[in-house]
Amino acid sequence: MKHVLIVVVVALVLPAAAFAWDGSYPTGDAAGTSIHIVVSDAFPVDPTLPQSWAAYLGSIPHGSELSSLTLNLMPLSVVESNTYCGDQSLACYDPATKTIYASPEDQLDQPPAKEIVTHEYGHHIANSQTDAPWSAEDYGTKRWSSYENICKRTTAGTASPGDEGGAYSQNPGEAFAESYRVLALTAIGVTPSSWEIVAADFYPDAKALQLLQQDITSPWTGPTVRHVHGSFGNGATRTIGVQTSLDGSFVARLHAPSKARFRLELYDGSTLVAHGTATVRFQICGQRSLTLKVQRLAGRGFFTVDVSKP
Repeated sequence: MKHVLIVVVVALVLPAAAFAWDGSYPTGDAAGTSIHIVVSDAFPVDPTLPQSWAAYLGSIPHGSELSSLTLNLMPLSVVESNTYCGDQSLACYDPATKTIYASPEDQLDQPPAKEIVTHEYGHHIANSQTDAPWSAEDYGTKRWSSYENICKRTTAGTASPGDEGGAYSQNPGEAFAESYRVLALTAIGVTPSSWEIVAADFYPDAKALQLLQQDITSPWTGPTVRHVHGSFGNGATRTIGVQTSLDGSFVARLHAPSKARFRLELYDGSTLVAHGTATVRFQICGQRSLTLKVQRLAGRGFFTVDVSKP
């Protein structure tokens, strides 16, 4: 009798989503991906519900990150609980567990449930990628964030990465998720609902959507390195032009003869932004071309410059 009482008390304390049914469901995509879907027992056991959601997620633009997703479907009242997303939340994404918590039901005067989940899936894409030296979850994926000048906007105070409070409308992580929603729904022939939760100046143009799609199909994985060779016989300067289409960390390392003295100088236009005898570092933040100069101070001979850029 005591055991039964304990069970009853626990059932009263735990949210409805604590009692659920789940499984692995095929998405129907070309890669044969399946995803884990958990359904609250507030809904009747019906495999067609999670299967329909799996098929939907398999139909919108995605990469291999889809296989790591868990979708947890629950009543809106549970979504809004402090255990999950919080008051007035329609859905949320937990980057630590790669889980979307959402209601499968459309709500009155709100975007359709699938649109809401699509926004959250944008967070999953960002969380699955790198935008080093920044967090892709806060800044968006590499090509998209560079094109949208998120670094430059942040410096200017018109973007607030990671702000889920008063500057939410200026949060580029949310703008990225909304841009993904536009891309995904357009790709499957659905007209997205209005753009309301983030500032209008984040609305993606065709180029932004193209780069976002490229980030999904071919994620940026790290910097590229080019080895530039040169020599000094006569003359004092050798110039190297650098195109910088992506924001991030720039590093140049000079390998020169031991008995010579050479120097590196990095220019943004006519402005000297970094210099050093062996290494220069610079944070690319909106610049789309730089000029690297090798200066001969003494001696002669061959040199190599290793140029690393995003």
